[in-house]
Amino acid sequence: MDLMTRNAKNKTPAQAKASTAAPKKRRAGPFQYLAQVRNEANKVTWTTRQELIVSTILVLILSLIAMLFFWGVDTLVRMTVQFLLSLRP
Repeated sequence: MDLMTRNAKNKTPAQAKASTAAPKKRRAGPFQYLAQVRNEANKVTWTTRQELIVSTILVLILSLIAMLFFWGVDTLVRMTVQFLLSLRP
């Protein structure tokens, strides 16, 4: 028995979907489109000034940590390569 042919309650075989295409939606005019955009923009939850400041400070701190890490790794690799090159005759 093929599990893909059963519905969620597993009682009867699932019906095959009709091959009819969904009807095309009418395109909105430019003014209707702008009205829809404005309605969607009104639904957006904007960050507060305090959240923005905290997020910016966090990004700056993490960038500083990453910079120091990569500077340290780069310095270590440079010193290692210089040491290995100084060993050659």
